[in-house]
Amino acid sequence: MDTDDFKINLNQNVWGLLLSLTTLGVSEYFNFKCLFWFGLILSVLTTISFTSTLTAYTINYCRKKIKKDKYT
Repeated sequence: MDTDDFKINLNQNVWGLLLSLTTLGVSEYFNFKCLFWFGLILSVLTTISFTSTLTAYTINYCRKKIKKDKYT
């Protein structure tokens, strides 16, 4: 399998969530208290953002799917 065939597209919320969770992991591994609190706050905020965006996307997708199925 060639690496050109495998592409990952992530939106800003997913990148932010990955970065914040990585920050938490690094802070735990190296026992950095200040970085831990920063990572925790960042993780909570990005989780809220990710969840709300995913919920809105899912609702929008379901509405379009129902409307499409209704007319076919």
